[in-house]
Amino acid sequence: MVLILLLTSLPTLLYVGLLWWLDRYEKEPLPLLVAVFVWGAVPAVAISLVAEQDIPTTLGMGQGSNSIWLAPLVEEPLKALALLGIFIFFRYEFDGILDGIIYGSLIGFGFSMTENALYFYREGSALSSLLWLRIVLFGFNHAFFTSIVGVTLGMVRYNKRSWSGWLAFPGALLLAMFFHALHNEASGLPFPGVLLSWIVNSGGVLVVVLVAMIAWRREQYWIEHELVEEISNGLIDSSTYAIVHSSRRRLRTQWQALTRQGWSAYRQTRELHHLLTELAFLKYQLHIGDDHCRPHDLLPLRQHILQLQQNPTAQSQSSVVS
Repeated sequence: MVLILLLTSLPTLLYVGLLWWLDRYEKEPLPLLVAVFVWGAVPAVAISLVAEQDIPTTLGMGQGSNSIWLAPLVEEPLKALALLGIFIFFRYEFDGILDGIIYGSLIGFGFSMTENALYFYREGSALSSLLWLRIVLFGFNHAFFTSIVGVTLGMVRYNKRSWSGWLAFPGALLLAMFFHALHNEASGLPFPGVLLSWIVNSGGVLVVVLVAMIAWRREQYWIEHELVEEISNGLIDSSTYAIVHSSRRRLRTQWQALTRQGWSAYRQTRELHHLLTELAFLKYQLHIGDDHCRPHDLLPLRQHILQLQQNPTAQSQSSVVS
C-alpha cells in the first residue's frame, strides 16, 4: 500500500510542480488550489464510483457501454462542477484562460491520483504495465479533459454577453466527454489503438500548453501596459517596473533576497511582485469595464505596495535589474 501511495503521489507532485511553474505572474490562492485538487481526488472519484456502479444496473446498460461512454458522462461533469464553482463564486480569482488551465488541470491531477491508486490496488499483478500506461503515457489525460472546460471559461471570462458562458460551458463539456470516450475506445483496441489514443491526447496536451503560453504572454502585456503609468505616479520606480514584468528577473530578484537576506526578505519581495501583478490585473479589469472585479481594492493595494517599498529590504531588491 505504501508503494502504491508513492507511485501515485510522487508523479502527481511533479505534474503539479509544472503547473506551479507555468503560472508565473499571478499565483492562485493556495486555499482554492487545494480545494479544487481535493475535489478531484476525493468527492469526484467517490461519486463517480457509486454512479458508475448504479447507473448500468438501473438502466440495464451493457458492460461495453459502461467502459466506454459511462465514465466520460459521469466523471467529466463532476470534475467540471468545481471549475464552475470557482468561475461563479470566485470570479475575481479567475483572471482568464491561464487560470482555467491551472484550476482544471489540478482537478484532473487529483482525480488521476486517486483513480490510479485504486487501479494499482485492484490490479496489483499488472502493476508495471499499469504504471507505464496510466502514469507515463496517459498521465495528463484527466488534466487535459478538464482543462478544455477551463480554457473555455477563461475565454468567456470578460465577455459581457452573459449568455455566451451558458452556451460555451456545455459545448466544452461535450468536447471533454468526447476526448475521454475516444481514449476509452481506442485504448481498448490492440497496439495501434493505444498509439492512436496517445497521439490524440498528447496533441491535445500540446495545444493546451501552447494556449497557456499565449495566455502567459497576454498577462505579461497587462503588467507592462497597466504599470507603466505607476512610474509617473510615483508608486514604483523604473527598476521595480523592469523586474516585475519579467518572470526571469522576478525569479532572480527573489532568489537574491532569499540567499542574501533570508526567508523574511524573500517573502516580502515575492509579496511585492504579487501585489503589483494584482494591481495590473485589477486596472485592466477596470479599463474594460469588468462587472466582477473589485474596484474598492485599488486604494488598499497601492497603500500596501507603498508600505512594502518603504522597507529597506524592498528598496535594496528593487535595484537588481539585468
